[in-house]
Amino acid sequence: MRDCLHRPVRVGRIDVAACEVCATVEWGSNVGPIDPAEALMALFGNYEMIGQLDALGAPGHRVIAYRPPSGPKRANLDAFPRRVWLQAAPDLWLSHDGETLLLAPTRDIVFENLTRRRA
Repeated sequence: MRDCLHRPVRVGRIDVAACEVCATVEWGSNVGPIDPAEALMALFGNYEMIGQLDALGAPGHRVIAYRPPSGPKRANLDAFPRRVWLQAAPDLWLSHDGETLLLAPTRDIVFENLTRRRA
């Protein structure tokens, strides 16, 4: 069995400690822990939603796929292991393949909030 390691990596102003052993993400900054929603928005807020799928092997029933707006923003994915589901926030899991961010909400209200069209 592998040891659980929580070594933060700096991505912009966010510290990311993504552990595939315990399938969790810890979020921080230079002043300490930060809210997962704030960290996710800072890292992926400008990603473009490209679709929704029924989940196969994901923690939730549906998965939302996002594309980064540029190469530098795509590099934000490198802080997370590929093809592993990690609990990024309460009721929200993330994964990626190096190109596409996948979010799997485990509560309908989280799914609805993520897929709501902005006016």
